[in-house]
Amino acid sequence: MFNRYSASHMGFRRSPPPYLSLANKTNHQVLKGLAGANFASGGSGILDSTGSTITMTKQIQYFSILQTSIMTYIATDRTYQLLSKSIFLISSGGNDIFAFFTKNNTPNRTEIDSFIATLASTYESHIKALYGLGARKFGIVDVAPIGCCPYTRSLHPAGACIDILNELALGFNTALKSQMQSLSSQLQGMKYSIGSSYAVVWGIIRDPNALGYKEVKSACCGAGKLNGQSGCIPNATYCSERHLYLFWDLLHPTHAISKLAGVAIYQGSQQFATPINFKQLVEQN
Repeated sequence: MFNRYSASHMGFRRSPPPYLSLANKTNHQVLKGLAGANFASGGSGILDSTGSTITMTKQIQYFSILQTSIMTYIATDRTYQLLSKSIFLISSGGNDIFAFFTKNNTPNRTEIDSFIATLASTYESHIKALYGLGARKFGIVDVAPIGCCPYTRSLHPAGACIDILNELALGFNTALKSQMQSLSSQLQGMKYSIGSSYAVVWGIIRDPNALGYKEVKSACCGAGKLNGQSGCIPNATYCSERHLYLFWDLLHPTHAISKLAGVAIYQGSQQFATPINFKQLVEQN
């Protein structure tokens, strides 16, 4: 959903098409630098062991295939020039944290630190792999306070946030900032912006009335406790005022929240995007 609003801010009518629809085509907009490609077809994961539908490793392999396809139609130097001006939008990490929590919901400090270090170092390897394929401009979205989504709240007897999940998200986000800053000094020409979905969502949870939201605990569509124990399926219960809800289903925000986050990260202050916002990243040569 965030991808859609990012694309619109960049001047596109809709989200980039799936990469498979672009492979082996000589006339598609990617070759002209007028469109992008979407490699997300399911739940993402930084770690291969997370068991996500499509890991970052697999997505990078798909990108490599598309890059090779482009090179068969335009010169290698033009391909790298095109890729160096492109924005590589990445949002991953939440599924990895959920998977870790599922196996160990009361980790000690050593286990937490070890997991975050592994997650961050693997992420670094993925960024370096993309850089090696020609990527230079990275738009990164951090992990939201996933301990406060309806699904995780439904696991708490009182419906409160699961603190350890938020601690893991914050720990990874902190490591991500340090890592990207270090990489940008090592990799020539690399530029980046980290958009904070954590800051956007946490601000709404703390003070929903400030922006006109009514419900930040329950999902608009779902079933069970807080509508967070089942997905938004045909026989689910759904709200009549979805624009007043933070969450659409047990895990995902509503359109209204995604649109708000898109604006904050694309053109907002350093509270929501650092060291520059996405707009500034797009405009940099």
